[in-house]
Amino acid sequence: MSSTRARGVFCLEGDWAPDLRYNATVGPVLDLLDRSGYPKVPHIRRDVATFEEFEYYLKKWIQRRYTTYPILYLGFHGGPGILHVGDRRKGPVTLDWLEERLAGRCKGRVIHFGSCGTLAVHGNRIRSFLRRTKALAVCGYGEEVDWMLSAAFELILLYEFQFAELNRAGMLALNRRVRREGANLVQDLKFRMVVAP
Repeated sequence: MSSTRARGVFCLEGDWAPDLRYNATVGPVLDLLDRSGYPKVPHIRRDVATFEEFEYYLKKWIQRRYTTYPILYLGFHGGPGILHVGDRRKGPVTLDWLEERLAGRCKGRVIHFGSCGTLAVHGNRIRSFLRRTKALAVCGYGEEVDWMLSAAFELILLYEFQFAELNRAGMLALNRRVRREGANLVQDLKFRMVVAP
C-alpha cells in the first residue's frame, strides 16, 4: 500500500423499495471492509429518506473534518445523469444540481455513483462535472445493474481504493487494476471511471 492512511467511505443510501420490509442495504459490504484484515476501511453510512436529508449530509461530507473520508458513495436508484432521492416530489437530483452544490469543494475526493445508469451520459458532461467540482474522479454504472453483482463489485472497488494514491496517476492505476481483477463484472455492469485531467 502506498500509504498507511485509510481512505474512508462516506455513504449516503436511499430506500431501495417502497415496502419498508425490504431491507436491502450496502451496509454489510461496508462492514465487511471495515472488519476485514489490513487495511480496514472506515466508513460513515447514513440512511437518506428525503431530499433535505441528502442535502444536509452532502454538506457534511465536504467539511474539513471528513477529509479522511474522501470517497463519497451514493447508493440510490438512478438514471442517466440523475439520482432518485426521497419521495421524488422535488424531482431527481441531477448532475447539474450536484455540481452546483459541490463546486470547488471536492479536491482530492472521488464520487462513486452506486446507482443504475447515472453515468450513462456523454463524457464531456462528466468532465465538466469534474472540472467544476474539482473532484479527482467519478465512477459508476452506465446501465441498470443487478444489485448483488454491483455489491460484489463494489467490495473490490472500495478495497482497491485503499491501495491507490489520491492523484491522477493513482486513479488511472486503480481503474486498470479494477478492470483486470473484475473484468467480467466491469463488462456486465458497464462500470465507468472518469479521472480528472
